[in-house]
Amino acid sequence: MRPTLGILIRFKNSAATLPRVLHRLHAQTLRPHTILGVDTGSTDGSAALITQAGGSVVAWTQPYHHARVLNYGLTHLQTDLILVLSSHTTLDDDDALEQMCAAFENPRVACVSAKWDDDPYYSDAITWDELLVKGLKFGSIYSNSMGMIRRKAWEAVPFDETLLTAEDYAWAIEQLRLGHICKRLPLRFGYDRSGHDRTFEFAQLVFHFARRYKLHVAWLGATRSLQQMLKALVMPRPGMPSPAFHYQRLKAWALMRFTAASSFSGR
Repeated sequence: MRPTLGILIRFKNSAATLPRVLHRLHAQTLRPHTILGVDTGSTDGSAALITQAGGSVVAWTQPYHHARVLNYGLTHLQTDLILVLSSHTTLDDDDALEQMCAAFENPRVACVSAKWDDDPYYSDAITWDELLVKGLKFGSIYSNSMGMIRRKAWEAVPFDETLLTAEDYAWAIEQLRLGHICKRLPLRFGYDRSGHDRTFEFAQLVFHFARRYKLHVAWLGATRSLQQMLKALVMPRPGMPSPAFHYQRLKAWALMRFTAASSFSGR
């Protein structure tokens, strides 16, 4: 029996992007059983776009918080599989949902999402053993911008509401630790969003997760990062990461070392 599929879309004033997102959902070869929108404070008619597309909407009236909004929305969906989709992310392959659902035929798969890039560092079926060998990278294992999860996996481990962001990264790591698999698929997608630079914020969380799970971080290291930062300052080249990029990661590493030392000394 084919598992049921629901779509969860968080939105706020997304009338400019939602029509395309919903159009691409309706173009899928596999239609979802239900679409649920979580309105986090829209004033531009976004909610009506969801209902006009055949979906339903619930309101989130508290301050926005990634994990809390997700957990709240997921309590209103009872389908076996749930695609968590941002209100600015389109699935550009007509069979994207079909491909994602097929991945769950393996009972060990907890989640699947589209690949952000062609970086071959991780396999397309990541396991805990692979993470132990390769460590944590400053990149995506699973993304709540366009990721499908198994409801039972979420029921056992909800998204961590102590985290302000990267709740998807933390959740995926925990699923791997429990013996599950995170799949990645080479799907085409559109991502129409701009935001502030989160290099430091994300690097800080990666170092935090690595320490929590006793994993190493797969990066250049402090010495080589400093060398690359100086090189980018003296001889900048097109396509080369900026000095600020390396500085933000070094700052996150230094803060991690300082907090670890402070904790050890009891200060």
